[in-house]
Amino acid sequence: MEVRPTHAADWLPVPGRRPRSLLARLVAASGRVVLTERLLSEVWPGESPATRAKAVAQVVHRLRRMLGDPQGVLIATRPQGYELRVPEVEIDAVVAGLLVARGRDRLACGDPASAAVLLGRALTLWRGEPYDGIDCPDPAGPVACHGAQLARLRVTALESRIDADLALDRHREVVDELAGLVAAHPLHEPWWPRLMLALDGSGRRADALYTYQRLRVLLVDGLGIEPGAEARRVHQRILAGEPDT
Repeated sequence: MEVRPTHAADWLPVPGRRPRSLLARLVAASGRVVLTERLLSEVWPGESPATRAKAVAQVVHRLRRMLGDPQGVLIATRPQGYELRVPEVEIDAVVAGLLVARGRDRLACGDPASAAVLLGRALTLWRGEPYDGIDCPDPAGPVACHGAQLARLRVTALESRIDADLALDRHREVVDELAGLVAAHPLHEPWWPRLMLALDGSGRRADALYTYQRLRVLLVDGLGIEPGAEARRVHQRILAGEPDT
């Protein structure tokens, strides 16, 4: 997790396990107040009340000092807890969501060039896995859920950006990227028909058809199911030599 202090140009890592965990919990709350008791139970689980009594205030003080926020404007004290009040334009997760929405809208409106730019900008905001290095003892807790939401958003952005590239006839440019995605995430089926389209559009029809066979073997032998409708549609289109629509 990184932050950019007030009036600073560079992003800095947040030092310390508990400051990172507390800040992550505030970020995941999306501008809502997080009760002090919740912070204590989630960031200091299993420790005695005496140990935890002043812990939250001390960590908040450290974070405010790091952010250049001595008055508590960015991390505001509330009667029962704390609230992160950073402007949305300063939170990468929020900006990425807005860029992805705009990019997908431009793609749906038939403007793949603008879509590719917007979605590419969104993807540059990911620097590693969401909340990497943050303790998430509860897999159903706010931080873990927000991290999963951001991971899904990145996949959506990547799928849509590749769709924009394919619409712009950049088939050769995305073949290697898609091959890597298929290798890394073989059970994420949406990568496969995109790879088939990229190969076919690059003049590699035989490789595109072989890719479908690889997918079918993977799914039939491993899961006992046939490829989904989109993969079958792309396969039939390539067999018929029809342009993608």
